[in-house]
Formats: sequence, C-alpha cells, structure tokens
Amino acid sequence: MNSYTIRFRLTLWYSGLVVLTVLLLGAAVYGAAAWGVREAADQELVSGLNGIDAFLQHKLAIHDMDNLGEELREHSALMPRGKMFRVLDANGKLVYQPDLMIPVASAPTNARDLQGANQLRSGHSYRTMSRIAHVGTYLFTLQAAVDQTQYDQLLNRIMFLLVCCIPVGGCLAALVGRWMSGKVLAPVHRITATAQTIDARHLELRLSLQGNGDELDQLSNTINSMLDRISESYDRIAQFTADASHELRAPVAVVRSTAELLLMDITDRTRVQRGLNDIVEESDSMARLLSDLLTLARGGLEEYTGNKELFDLSASVSAMTPRARTQAALKNIKLISESNDGPLAVQGNQVVAERVLMILVDNAIRYTHSGGTIRLTTWREDRRCGFTIVDSGIGIAKEHRDKIFERFYRVDSARTPGDGSSGLGLAIAKSLLDLHGGNIRVESELGKGSSFEVSFSVASHEGERNLISPPHA
Repeated sequence: MNSYTIRFRLTLWYSGLVVLTVLLLGAAVYGAAAWGVREAADQELVSGLNGIDAFLQHKLAIHDMDNLGEELREHSALMPRGKMFRVLDANGKLVYQPDLMIPVASAPTNARDLQGANQLRSGHSYRTMSRIAHVGTYLFTLQAAVDQTQYDQLLNRIMFLLVCCIPVGGCLAALVGRWMSGKVLAPVHRITATAQTIDARHLELRLSLQGNGDELDQLSNTINSMLDRISESYDRIAQFTADASHELRAPVAVVRSTAELLLMDITDRTRVQRGLNDIVEESDSMARLLSDLLTLARGGLEEYTGNKELFDLSASVSAMTPRARTQAALKNIKLISESNDGPLAVQGNQVVAERVLMILVDNAIRYTHSGGTIRLTTWREDRRCGFTIVDSGIGIAKEHRDKIFERFYRVDSARTPGDGSSGLGLAIAKSLLDLHGGNIRVESELGKGSSFEVSFSVASHEGERNLISPPHA
C-alpha cells in the first residue's frame, strides 16, 4: 500500500521535473558550447592549412623551392593564434616546425583526407588538423594545431557549474514544491477538517467556498449538494420512523389494553367476544400498515414489478367501478362513473393501474362527507389517456398540495388513526406510478373538493389494433 502523501508526491514530481529540466538544458548548453569551440577551431585550422598550401604553390610557380624552411618561418607571421604548424616532405623529414609545435605529435604521412584529432600533451589540450598537399611533383604533409587549453578549462567550469546546479536546483525545487503544494492543498485540509466534524448531529454544517470558482470550489459545492441530499434523506428517515412509531403505537396500545381487560374477567362471553373482535380489527389495521410500509420500502411489491402487458384501461376501470361504488355506498356517498368511448390501450401493468385507482377512490371516500358525490371519468387526449377522480370533499389547502404524496402526511395534523388510514396510500400510488411510467396531478380548493388525474401513454397504433381486433390463434 502506498502511504506517501499527495504533498510528498507533488514535491517529488516537481523536484524531479526541475532536475530533469536543468539536466537536459545543461547538457544542451554544454554540447552546443563544445561543438561551437571545436567548429571554430577546425575552421581556423583548415584556413591555416589552405594558406600553407597556397604559399607552397606560389613558391613552385616562381621556381623558388629552395630554402623553404626560412620562407615558411616568414610565412608563419601570417598564421593566427600561436603560428603552430608543421610541414613534412614525402620522406617524413621535417621541413619547418616552430618551437610551439614541438609538444604536438606528428601527423601520419600516409593520410589522404583531411583529418582532425585532439591531443593532450604536458597539461595542454590541442586540436590538430592535417592533410597531404601535392605541389607539382612534390608531396608534403601539412599539419596545423591550436592550443585549446583555455577553452577546455572553460567547458570544464561550465560542466562543474551544471553538476553543482543539479542538486542545488533539486533542493530549491523541493522546498518551493513543498511550499506550493502546501498552499494548493491547504483548502483540501480545510475541507477534510470540516468534513470530519459533520455527523448525524451536525448535518447542518457545510464546507466553506473560496469564491474563485476553481476546481476546489466545485468540489466543495458538490460535497455540499451531497450533504443537502443526505440531510434531507436523514430528516425523511427520522420523520418516517417517528410517524411509523406514532401510527403503530395506537393499535398496539388498544390490543394491549383490550387483552388486559379480558384477563380481568374472562367469564363474560359477550365482553370477551367484543374484545377479541377489537383485537382482530386492530391487528388487521397493523397488518395493512406494515404491508404499506413494505410496499414503500421495496419501491413496489414483486406483484407490481412484472413485465408490461397490453390492456384496456377503460375496461379495468369499469371492472373496478362496482367495488368502488359499494365502498362509497357504505358512507352514503354517490359514485358516478363516466367512461370514454372505445378502449384505452395501455402498455403497462394492469394490477398497478387498478391498485392506484382503488387507493384514490378510498382517499376520496375518506375525505368526502356523507351525502357527497364522487365522479370517476376515463379520458383520452392525443397519445395520453387515463382516469380522473373528482370528489366534493373537504379539499386541500394550497400549502399542503405538494406534501400529500409524502409518507404519513395528512392534512389533519392530529393524525388520529380512527378513520382506518395509515397515511401511506397516496405515497404508495405515487411510488407505483413513478415505477411504471404513469403521472398523477392534483387540483383542489379548500372546502370544494379535489381532483386527482392519473395518466399513461397510449400504446402504439399496432397495439391498439391488436386490442380492438385480437389476432386469431
């Protein structure tokens, strides 16, 4: 496992990059300087050899090849930088050589092409250039040299300076890199320190922003958004737990108190029968509540998550209408059904549509006074179809409309369970519709009733044709 910190790795990378840059730049400078010095020396030496060759050709032209040594001595005055050259005849016999040329080794007499060489003699560095000169019938070996000791010393100093600069530059780069990485990572440390203080009891804390819109600000914004979602989810879980406990507390208390009363006198069969009936009713209420909680926890029971099928929504609504009318009649409420002409072909889950319908009917019955009316209508507009349930009940205030699909939410803040509702019906309906591609919309006015509209996408034209005229087996 790599335990090196980001700061250490940034410092190491920065230092290595600087050292590599200095090394490459130094090598380039040294190579360019050495090449330039040698090139200048070679040009000077070639020019000197050409001058000696021209001088010998001139002597041949005037037929003055005698006493060449003295003539070359006078010519040496024209040679630059030390007048260092040597002339040998065809037999290798020395024709001319100044004293400065003595330390330089003689060039080979069999060379045909221009040859350059480096020589180190007596602590001095020489650059030599030699070639054969044909002067009429005469054959001479020409060699010129230049003392490069000062230039070599300069190059050595440059090399020494570069070698010293590499560790010095590396150390400075490490210090600067550590300082820079510390400045860069300081906001990260602040983010880490703040994040470590955020827990379930301090979900309101947020990371501070620098305000410059850089990547760290974007990271802080992202983390803050995540914390907002976590806080919202945590609040919902806390509220959900409190609401579930509240809803379960009443039936559990009723069951317990009823059982205790029965144990006080079990000889009264009438009272025992009535008490057992109360216990069964409360048990049924708790079973429904737990079933609804399980539905929401799973995002829809397995029975509602099957494959989609082609079905007639109008026929499903018509099939469920008698059941809905019976439930409404128990509270002396009139249910009016109005069906759309023709089938409503929907590619979806028929069980989901019927469950949502009965949840909304049950909700409308619960909040409509005795003697009221509920109107159930199927409809179609372009490629959308669905059903609408309009009641003449108590209505929903505007500030409550966005919350009625939350779990356990009721407009009645007292939340008394006497009406048999768990407060989960609308939340389940919304969850099922979201799971299966349906939409729900509510319109309401306080004291005048509510309207819930559920819509689905109409199946393809081929699906509609198959629904109207199913293919023969």
